[in-house]
Amino acid sequence: MEADPAPLGEREPLGWQGVAYVRLHGTPKIYYSAYSELFLTALAERLRSRAVPTWCIFDNTAAGAAVPDALQVVEQLE
Repeated sequence: MEADPAPLGEREPLGWQGVAYVRLHGTPKIYYSAYSELFLTALAERLRSRAVPTWCIFDNTAAGAAVPDALQVVEQLE
């Protein structure tokens, strides 16, 4: 699991290794902030390089950033 902001600090959560999960809440203002193009490009590369199926959830919805952020990542993955 990967999250922004990290809920466990530097510790990695335990769980089944057959799937990965990324949950993004927005930075610097949680639930509001959109991610930079640089961050989303790096995220797409990390998602592409995963060896297991990966869920990526954008939860920065309060100001409507989640859908554009997700669509930018999808476009980069295609």
